[in-house]
Amino acid sequence: MASITTKPPVAVEQKKPSPVWDYVIVGLRYFVLTAVALLVFLPFILAFLGTFKTNVEIIAFPPTFLPETWLWENWPTLFTTDLGGSVRPEGSTSIGLTVGAFAFLLTFLATGLASNLNAEENIWQRIGPALSVILIALSGFGINAYLNNALATTRVPPSMAPSVSIAFVILLLIALGVIGMSSPDWRRVVTSLVASIAIGAVVTVLFTAFAGLAGAGTYARWFFNTALLSIVRACLQIFFSSMAAYALARLNFPGKNAIFAFILLSMTIPGAITLVPSYVLIARLGWINTWYSLVFPGLIVPGSIFMLTQFLKAVPSDLEEAAKIDGASYFQMYRDLILPLARPALLTVFILNFQGMWNDYLGPLLYMRTNDMWVLNVALQVFQQNFKQDWNLILVGAMVNAIPVLILFAAFSRYYIEGVSYAGVKG
Repeated sequence: MASITTKPPVAVEQKKPSPVWDYVIVGLRYFVLTAVALLVFLPFILAFLGTFKTNVEIIAFPPTFLPETWLWENWPTLFTTDLGGSVRPEGSTSIGLTVGAFAFLLTFLATGLASNLNAEENIWQRIGPALSVILIALSGFGINAYLNNALATTRVPPSMAPSVSIAFVILLLIALGVIGMSSPDWRRVVTSLVASIAIGAVVTVLFTAFAGLAGAGTYARWFFNTALLSIVRACLQIFFSSMAAYALARLNFPGKNAIFAFILLSMTIPGAITLVPSYVLIARLGWINTWYSLVFPGLIVPGSIFMLTQFLKAVPSDLEEAAKIDGASYFQMYRDLILPLARPALLTVFILNFQGMWNDYLGPLLYMRTNDMWVLNVALQVFQQNFKQDWNLILVGAMVNAIPVLILFAAFSRYYIEGVSYAGVKG
């Protein structure tokens, strides 16, 4: 039988495109993207340039792109404007106590834990928990006495001081409970607790004084309120949301699925439904026109818990198993292992919560009544009414309100995109 031979196919040599043509295509892409970006940001650019123009140039038609004379003094003029008013002690103390509580939590959780699994039983292991609870109770009485002394000459509801003291005691007990579940060295816990309470007290006094020096009806005071409130609230939300997400994503306990389903269900409830009950509760506690009304009700954010839970589910369990073999407790794994790995998601949640507080209007408008407690969004509305003809100052105020959020997003945009992709795809 004759064999059939076939010739191998002849390879057709493809013509490679010219490198010059590749550069042309890439250049066209960048040109189109740059043109689209300029068109999108053109209103913002015109508004920014308008901060250096006169009022006549701003309302002139046709509009000019660059100012004829650059009025650099418009920016410092904004911060020297004063709408009057006085600094209230109850507002300043609420700022100081809120920042002091944040300083306490940060210090105590960072320094209060040391593993004691291999240590011999000693007297500190028996008296440490009770002594810590006593110290926290004494701190609550100290906060109550501090408020009564600072607000003795003011008209505040009688429920303010005790309700604030109880709220702070609960916050301190939560921190103690988190540390106590990790089998710590209670001598170190008590020492750290005393030092953290002292640091919180010093920070409280300092920021109360800073709030008094910042004025009342000035743009500097409103910027101070907005920036500090956004940072403290976003950090506290990250702290509580990350602990809840760690428990829901990495631990097994009865009712976990029901709790997670309840958190998802709470995300579907419109804020308008809880607006009136929340206001009634805050008013009865005596927290109107203080920072307590904006910080404590917003410590738990269901959306942040859901996002961090989805992210933490994608973290490999091998690292936790190795940490358990080394004797690490749950809190040690959370603090030293999970938090560093979850940095993209944490930064994403921080940006979203910071931006949410920075751009919040309804909450501050509802709870803050005097100009020493306003945030930028509320203050800008009042500022426009008092300076109707000063368009350049109004534009400067709008830029002051918008630029910090843009800088924050631009600085951490890479982590933001990474965190959203992990939480949305790998969960």
